[in-house]
Amino acid sequence: MKSLEYLFCILNIFSIIVCTSTSTYLVSTTGGLGRRFDGIGGLSAGASSRLLVDYSDEYYNQIMDYLFLPGFGASLDILKVEIGGDVQSTDGTEASHMHLADDENYARGYEWKLMIDAKKRNPNVILYALSWGFPGWIGEGTDLPWTNSTVEYTLKWILGAKKYYNLDIDYIGIWNERSWNKWYTLALKSAIDKAGLKTKIVGHDNGWDVCDDLLKDSEWAAAIDVISAHYPGSAIKSNCPALGKVQWSSEDMSVDWRTGIGCWARALNQNYVHANLTSTIAWALIASFYDGLIFAGTGMLSAVEPWSGYYQIGQVVWAAAHWGQFSQAGWFFLQHGSGVGLLDNGGSYVALTDPTKQQLTIIIETMRHDTSQCAWSDSFKYNITQQTATFQLDSSFDHVNQLFVFFSDLNTYDVDQAFIYKGIIKPTNGIFTLSLPVGIVYTISTINGTKNSYGNPPPSTPFPLPYEDDFNRYALSSQAAYFSDQSGSWEIIDTSSSHGKVIRQMITTPAITWCKEAPYPFTIIGDHRWQQPLNISVDIRIETNGTAYIAVGVSTNGCNDGGAGNPGTVFSLSTTNNGQWKLSATTKLDNPVSSGSFSVIPNTWYTLTLVVLDDHSEAYINGRLVGQCDLHATSSSGFAVIGSSWNFVQFDNFRLQSPTSINRYSIIDILLIDFY
Repeated sequence: MKSLEYLFCILNIFSIIVCTSTSTYLVSTTGGLGRRFDGIGGLSAGASSRLLVDYSDEYYNQIMDYLFLPGFGASLDILKVEIGGDVQSTDGTEASHMHLADDENYARGYEWKLMIDAKKRNPNVILYALSWGFPGWIGEGTDLPWTNSTVEYTLKWILGAKKYYNLDIDYIGIWNERSWNKWYTLALKSAIDKAGLKTKIVGHDNGWDVCDDLLKDSEWAAAIDVISAHYPGSAIKSNCPALGKVQWSSEDMSVDWRTGIGCWARALNQNYVHANLTSTIAWALIASFYDGLIFAGTGMLSAVEPWSGYYQIGQVVWAAAHWGQFSQAGWFFLQHGSGVGLLDNGGSYVALTDPTKQQLTIIIETMRHDTSQCAWSDSFKYNITQQTATFQLDSSFDHVNQLFVFFSDLNTYDVDQAFIYKGIIKPTNGIFTLSLPVGIVYTISTINGTKNSYGNPPPSTPFPLPYEDDFNRYALSSQAAYFSDQSGSWEIIDTSSSHGKVIRQMITTPAITWCKEAPYPFTIIGDHRWQQPLNISVDIRIETNGTAYIAVGVSTNGCNDGGAGNPGTVFSLSTTNNGQWKLSATTKLDNPVSSGSFSVIPNTWYTLTLVVLDDHSEAYINGRLVGQCDLHATSSSGFAVIGSSWNFVQFDNFRLQSPTSINRYSIIDILLIDFY
């Protein structure tokens, strides 16, 4: 509560002498507490964490410490994950635990590992899961997931988390940013209760229209524990509080790890100040997907080079630390006007206390409106100027005789200016005063924090060439290192033959998609900046019928183009028409520059090789040149790719290199080849 305004001159450890208008803000629990704080978190979804799990243990563990280890870095309270559905969900696909109704496998995907390792660092981490897309079989002949099969599918995922990994899933959502359904919500709630689980339901990870639905239907409302919206801009519909539900921003931020500091710092405060949102969860937890994909760089930190171990920490992590290191889920906000509110000259302050009311944390932010907007939203307009604020702790905090001070200057992207320890405040009669420049964050707390560091990671290096992989080193059902699935689902199987372990494309039926799906399955590897010359080679085995292909120069924009993008230079081999090969460039697979026949026997191994040179491209089968095309039809830059039709196709002995060492044929030799 503002109690007075006057001209105030002060000299302290935080500022030089200033004379400015000062407002006083009351910090008190005398009139009771505000809402329960449910924590801040990060969201791993849309294949945003794909490359993280390929880091060596040393650097993977460092990164996870920065995110989840209490008192170390961000100290996050919540990890939200995607329940993989075998569909493109932003920057790639994540594998489902049930490709088919009779298929149940909890070794797939990397979200299990993230949840396990977050819990190792902090056993109190809250786990929250949500589906983006679903395997097609659960629709039971429809293109919507409101079926008994979906209830069983989701319940099995929750039970599998407990059975195989001893993970208790605290919250489950309905369908990310898509429609929702009363029957399904009630059926899922009933199934969870019958299984003896304590998992709560979030409704419905989209917009605040959820309130309109629930206010009209008390039965539906009774099944929902938390109402949530994405990118709310620190706002909520006026009718939502009437539900009496917990309110979250269950997906927010969606900005770059280098430049998103203003959004994150402002949203964490103002989501509660304006809308009583007791949790804010950032997408992405980590920018650990290839540069060159849509939303590249979006996350709390960057880790895109598992081959080198290089990763980057920006100010977003330390903006989170202003909350994470000084509070915990289960604390309570103070009431508006008694520790929570807007500053008179722009910005906001939020105070929290533990259930015993012994600890106190105050977070103050002075972000400019125009430089602190999160994606897909626009917060309340306001003006901001430098100001001085006095905080008055009332008798409920008489026991507080010192407060630790941490400061971040978010006017710069220099991480050295983030989360700086500024010493101790000793309130006089419960009063202390701060000078508040524009664009800063303060945390004032009875708890001390630490800006920990593992020092500099290894230097950045390009993707290593030549690169080879025979896939024998991987666990069954896992993904091969550095491959990032963009459509379909690609996993390691054992052939029980001389080829040993191979990659197999697993999806043969249409899915219930979340966004536009590519016309064919493919997985990328390498560097989106790669240009000619480049040589890609792989052994392929089409199990019954279908197509296998390799490509270079492929660009993709995930959901924006179904993952198709520029298909680059593509060489395919198919069982159709008694066997056919095609060499395509910057065109669809069905519009080749060059093509011909080649006898293809199902369940037989063939070696495909594509060489993209400065002036033309060459295609080989089993080491024999079968076709070529001129440069004018080739792509300028992009990833390397293996792909298939929607069939079971196997891949082994992947090789990627400069083309100088391949035994190539000249154009004259093409005339001498017997095309059989």
